Amino acid sequence: MKNRFTLLFLLILISSKMFSQENVELLSTFKPSNSDYSDIWGYVDENNREYAILGNYNGTYIIDVTDPQNPEQISFIDGPNSIWRDMKVHDKYAYVVTEGFGSGSGMQIIDLSNLPNSAVLVNTYNSTFTSAHNIFIDNGFAYVIGTSGVGGMHILDLSNPTNPVEKSYYTASGYIHDVYVWSDTVVVCAEDNYALVDVTDKSNPVKISQSVNLPGYAHSGWMTEDKKYFYGTDEFNQRDITIFNLEDKTTWEIAVGSWGYPQNTIIHNLFIDEDYAHISYYESGYVVLNISDPENPIIAGYYDTYPQSNNSSYNGAWGCYPFLPSGNILVSDIQGGLFVLKFSPDDIKPQIEYSNNYFEVFNNNPVNISAKFIDDSEITESNLFYRTLIDDEIGNWQIIEGITQGKFGVYNFQIPGQEHLTKIEFYYAAKDNMNQVTTLPSGGEGLNPAGSVPPSEFFSYRVVIAGTPVINQLSHNFTDTTIVKGEKINFSVSAEDTTSLPIKYKWIKNNQTVSQKEDYTYSTTFVNPPVTDTVKLIITNEYNSIEKIYIINVEQTTTVKDEPAELKYELTQNYPNPFNPSTQIVFSVPSDGFVELKIYNLMGEEIKNLVSGFKPKGKYSVTFDAENLSSGIYIAQLRAESFIQTIKMNLIK
Repeated sequence: MKNRFTLLFLLILISSKMFSQENVELLSTFKPSNSDYSDIWGYVDENNREYAILGNYNGTYIIDVTDPQNPEQISFIDGPNSIWRDMKVHDKYAYVVTEGFGSGSGMQIIDLSNLPNSAVLVNTYNSTFTSAHNIFIDNGFAYVIGTSGVGGMHILDLSNPTNPVEKSYYTASGYIHDVYVWSDTVVVCAEDNYALVDVTDKSNPVKISQSVNLPGYAHSGWMTEDKKYFYGTDEFNQRDITIFNLEDKTTWEIAVGSWGYPQNTIIHNLFIDEDYAHISYYESGYVVLNISDPENPIIAGYYDTYPQSNNSSYNGAWGCYPFLPSGNILVSDIQGGLFVLKFSPDDIKPQIEYSNNYFEVFNNNPVNISAKFIDDSEITESNLFYRTLIDDEIGNWQIIEGITQGKFGVYNFQIPGQEHLTKIEFYYAAKDNMNQVTTLPSGGEGLNPAGSVPPSEFFSYRVVIAGTPVINQLSHNFTDTTIVKGEKINFSVSAEDTTSLPIKYKWIKNNQTVSQKEDYTYSTTFVNPPVTDTVKLIITNEYNSIEKIYIINVEQTTTVKDEPAELKYELTQNYPNPFNPSTQIVFSVPSDGFVELKIYNLMGEEIKNLVSGFKPKGKYSVTFDAENLSSGIYIAQLRAESFIQTIKMNLIK
C-alpha cells in the first residue's frame, strides 16, 4: 500500500506568505444583505442563462450571473434562520435544506422554471425530517444527511419533483455530515471515518466498507472523474486533504495521508471538474489544484476572498461551484457574499516540498536528503546546491543532481560527509520543460545550471561528533556522608570537552537545580535534622553527559556544656539499648580529622554508613534508625585516625 501518511509541510515557490491571487480573475462581487452567507450552487436554464443559488442566514438568493460582471438578484426565498444552508438542483427545481427550526422548516423546493423572471417556493418537505445539514442529488434521487434525529441519510425519490417520496433511512454509519454519490454508490462522511454504501436497492442501503478512523474530521469530499480516487476534506486543520484509492471498493487504500495548503487556514468544501479540484478554503479563499496526477496535487491558482487574515478561523470562503458552462466559478464568502471568478490555468512552475529547516548529524558519513519535485508536465533538472562553513571560512557552492525515486516525484541527494563542527547550507532548484525555474527556499534563479544564482536564505545542518566531558578536578569523591547541623560542604569541579564543545554544569539538590556554576555550597542552615539529601552534579556538552551523585545525611549535634574534661576518642554505648526502632549513638574526637561511623550485622556486612567525612573535634550524637531492619544484634564501629572502637546494639521488635 502506498501509504504516505506523513504530512509534507508545503514550502513551495510562493512561500508561506502567499499573494492574493494567481491564475484567477475577479469578475464581480454581489452582497445583497449584511447577514452571513453559507453554501452556493449553480443552475443553467433552457436558454443557457446562468444563475447562482446563494445561501444566506435568512434564506436563499437566486442571482442571474449570465453577465458575470453584473450579477442581478431575481428572487429571495425566505427560510428558517440558520448559518447552515445547503442546496442542490434537480431538473428545474432547487432543493434547499437548513439546520434552522420553526416556521417553514424542512426541505424547501423552489421552482426555477420561470427564470429569468422569478423563482418561487412551491413546497416544503417535512414528512420524515424537519432539519438537515446537507443534500446531494444524483440520478433522480436526493440524499439528505445530518438530519434531525440520528443524523443519518434519507433517500428520497424525486420522480415527482414537488412531492418527494422517501425510499429509506440509512443509519448504520451514525451521524453523516456529507455524501458523494455515483453509480449507486455513496461515500458517506461520518465524522470519524468515511464509508462506502451500496444503494442499488434504494429501499435497502448496504454498507460495503469503511476507512480507518482519521485525525481531524471526515467532513466532505469528491471523486475524481475516473472514479478511482476520493479526495476527503477534514475542516479541523489537521489533515486538510486525504486521498484514497477506491478502485477496490472493499479497501480504503490511503494514497496520500495528508495534503496541506501552505497557509495555516482551514479547508471546507472541495469539488472536482476534470483535472482540477476547486476548493473553498475559508480564510485563504478559493484554491485550485491540478490533480492530473491524482496522488501529486499541485496548486494551480487561488483568489483570496478574505484578505483580512490567513488564520485558522471560520471566516471567508464557504463554498464554490465550478460547473457552469461558461467556466466561471461561483464562490460564497461568509462575510462577502457572492464572488464570480474566472480561473485560467497557465503552465505551472515547478514546486518543491521539503520539511526539515535544520538538523544535526552525529557522524562524518554521507548525508542522504530527499525532497519532492512536482510539475504539471515534466521536471527536466533537479539540483541541490550546498556549501560548507568551518569557523569563519565559507566554501564554494557545490552542485548535486537528484536521483528520482519514481512516479511520486521524490528525488534523493547525497551530500558528502564532513568534519566535526562543520555547518552545511543547502537549497534546492528545479527546472521544467518550459525552462521555468524554482528554488526552495524561494528567490534563486539561473538556467545553466538550474538554480545557479542562490536565494538569500538556505536550509542547513551541522555535523557534531561529540565526545564525553572529562573531569580534571573534583573536590569530593564520597558517595554517602553524614554531617551535623551547622556544617556545610563546599563542592567544586573543573572539566573539559575533548571535542571543543562548550561545557555546562548543573548542581541538582533533590530534583531542583541549585547552581549552574563550577561550584556549589551545601548548607545545613535551614535544615531540620534528621534529613537525607541527594545532590547530583551533571556535566554536559549538550550531547553527552557525566554525572556524580552525593548522599548527604544531616544529624542533630549534641553538645555537652561546661565539660571540664578533655575530649578523647570514644564511642559510648547507645541509648536506649535494647531499642526499637531507633537509638542514639554518642562519640567524641579530640582533634579535627576524618571520621567514619558504620553499622554492621553479625556476618560483618555493612548495613549503614552513618558518618563518613571530615569532623572538627567535639562530641556528637547520631540517630540510628532501624525501622527497616529485623531484630538482632548489630555492631557500631567508630574509626578516627588510628582509633577503632565497636559496641553491640540489641534491636528487639
